[in-house]
Amino acid sequence: MTGFLTRFASRRYGVRDAAVLMALAFAASAMLGIVRQILIGATFGDGSAAAAYYAAARLPETLITLVAGGALTAALVPVLVAESAQMQQRIVNALASVVAVAVVVASLIGVLGAGLLVRVFILPGSPLATQELTTGLTRLLFVQPLLLALASLVSATLSAHTRFGMIAVAYVSHNLTIILGIFAARAFPALSVYGPALGLIAAAAIKLCFVWWGFRLNGMHLRWHWEPTLPQLHTILLLALPTALSVTVNYAGTIVDTSFASRIGVTAVAALYSGWLLADMPARLIGSAIGQAVFPHLAQAAARRDIQHLRRLFFRTTGIAVLLCVPLVALLWIAGRWGIALILERGAFDAQAGDRTNAVLQWYAIGLPAYVTTELLSRLLNATKDTRTPLYTNLGQLLTKAGVLLAVGTSAGMLAVPVAHSLSCFAETCVLAVVVWRRLRRLEHDVTRD
Repeated sequence: MTGFLTRFASRRYGVRDAAVLMALAFAASAMLGIVRQILIGATFGDGSAAAAYYAAARLPETLITLVAGGALTAALVPVLVAESAQMQQRIVNALASVVAVAVVVASLIGVLGAGLLVRVFILPGSPLATQELTTGLTRLLFVQPLLLALASLVSATLSAHTRFGMIAVAYVSHNLTIILGIFAARAFPALSVYGPALGLIAAAAIKLCFVWWGFRLNGMHLRWHWEPTLPQLHTILLLALPTALSVTVNYAGTIVDTSFASRIGVTAVAALYSGWLLADMPARLIGSAIGQAVFPHLAQAAARRDIQHLRRLFFRTTGIAVLLCVPLVALLWIAGRWGIALILERGAFDAQAGDRTNAVLQWYAIGLPAYVTTELLSRLLNATKDTRTPLYTNLGQLLTKAGVLLAVGTSAGMLAVPVAHSLSCFAETCVLAVVVWRRLRRLEHDVTRD
């Protein structure tokens, strides 16, 4: 058994095998995510407690997104693939030390400012009791960012070596641990939504343990190493900053959505969360799985200046991804309501909550091809060490969505959010596609000239 686990954790994966492995991991995580939502809906419904739980994750997740939402992978992988094993270890430890200090300081600031931020930005239209519950949960959840930042750094290193085994296991473990937290809340009602919140913290710790174990099995070590003058560290931080801001801007859209929905009612907050969760599952199953699998290979091709292979690999994987999206959009429109009734309508989550969730899901689903294509376009740009363009397009997408919501106002109802989101995402995809086409032509010209 030990030998099997060692081989599994140490195996290097090609694009196809890695995509299949990560898709299976995302699928398993999605199934567990559905179970999680069934239990949350049945236990807390879509009232104040559920709204507080969903909203409380926003601020900690913003910090998590900043440091662990793909920024480290996007910056670290293109640098590591060009370095020796000894230098890779040195780079990873120096980066981990800097990130740990930054995250601890940011988390402390978040804990101190949670009350004000919840009242002003997160749930400005909610009752005082809901705001207070959200504040307490938010402060608790600021334990997560350090754990997930380290897990992301270790996962990025494994990804650079195309060793996806323990990364996949870590994904599957996440929702399973949250489910245990929900069962704890059901067994001990006094815990209320603090049960799944504690499950979120435990999930982050277990995720770190799995990838760290894979890290160690591959002969690597994570130690304190303070070397802020390391040149490669500066390169990584310069590459990571635009990506971190990009994914944070992208995630800030959820705060805009939550704030807008809170002015309509707590049921709108819960419906938007549940609808996006269901739409995000196929996006992750296709876009994130394929994107994560192909990224180190794109980075290696870019490092070798093999632009023909880079082009073929990108267009082949993007074409497959988009073709997979089309039937999923139709399926969500045709069978989404039936699926919600079958899966989510339990206990306090009644048919009216199901209707609201389905209405949101349908319009989020329209944007599925855009979400997936944008993921792969951004991966190609990151592979060529361009992390600024995705930042600019994400910022444009957020401003476009916010402008639409501001223009239509709450009189348009909660459906304004998914409609504005999908339309702005398609606009972002078109801009990115033009940039990538020009970038590939310029790279080919540079290689031919050299």
